[in-house]
Amino acid sequence: MPPETKKIWAINQLLFFFMSFGILMVIAKWASALVVPLLISIMIALLLQPLMRRLETWGLPRPLSLTFVILSILLLLILFGIFVISEINDFAAHSAEFKARLRQVIDQFFTVLHHLGIPHREGELERIFRPEGLLNFFKETLLRLGNQFSNILLILFSSAFLIMESVHLRSKLHRILSHRPERLKAVEEVSGKIYTYFTIMAKVSLITGLAALILLWTLDVNYALLWATLTFFLNFIPVIGSIIAAVPPIVLALVEHSWSTALWVALGYLLINNIVGNILQPAMMGRGLGLSAFTVFWSMIFWGWFFGPTGMILSVPLTMGVQFLLLQYEETRWLGFLLGDAVEKEPT
Repeated sequence: MPPETKKIWAINQLLFFFMSFGILMVIAKWASALVVPLLISIMIALLLQPLMRRLETWGLPRPLSLTFVILSILLLLILFGIFVISEINDFAAHSAEFKARLRQVIDQFFTVLHHLGIPHREGELERIFRPEGLLNFFKETLLRLGNQFSNILLILFSSAFLIMESVHLRSKLHRILSHRPERLKAVEEVSGKIYTYFTIMAKVSLITGLAALILLWTLDVNYALLWATLTFFLNFIPVIGSIIAAVPPIVLALVEHSWSTALWVALGYLLINNIVGNILQPAMMGRGLGLSAFTVFWSMIFWGWFFGPTGMILSVPLTMGVQFLLLQYEETRWLGFLLGDAVEKEPT
């Protein structure tokens, strides 16, 4: 094949790849109501794999181990969900009262500014500190979180089937990719990275949530279990998740107690996030994920727009999967390399 023809064919392959990828993305966006539970099921299946292996090493048959794990998780979710949903409903029912209290706090703040002689235009700061918009955002977010429990049976059953299928998945991959051992090695490597990421983030998020629960319970902040649960889930969101999780309890401490209590809550969350994010998580994560910080940040924004809050939580694994696909083909390898965190050495 002449060089010119090869170049044209390479460009056509690149265009076909992006067209196919774009079509798949449009379909995934249109079918997000089905895709999102599937993605959550994959995450839960990955997290439950170690427990399944432990039960099997103790001599329990696989079907019995799977039944025990699923029923235990379902029971815990039901009991836990009862308390969390009741707190969500109670928070929503008292949202008007919280708005009034927050309005009083903001008015006091403006009064202090006036006494200190700090100039400010009437109305401008009020547009920034709008209690209605802030609390309505929290209320709608929490109600949407509570509605997700309606899909829990679908997600758990899907996770159970995925766990059962995982026994034969490795042998299927070996059979499909027997003529491409390097690609099989790459699949196993990216799968291992995603599994490691999920397990470590689950442990880190659990530690963060428990620490937040102790902090809020000690400072007598209402709905401590709800905010700790929100902290657990939002901690999966890179960069801004832990920051967003701190806002509702800080605001609630401000309207229910005082500025000093809100300051202690803020300092407590800052301390927790610094210890967990800068000490525990890097020590547990070890080697990098293969993605640059810029990629992690914008993948969180993109997948959040694409799949909503679930997309933000799963943004890193989804981007790792896209990067893996890009690295498998010569025409798109450069793009996969751009998403990475390494700098390739110049040949000597």
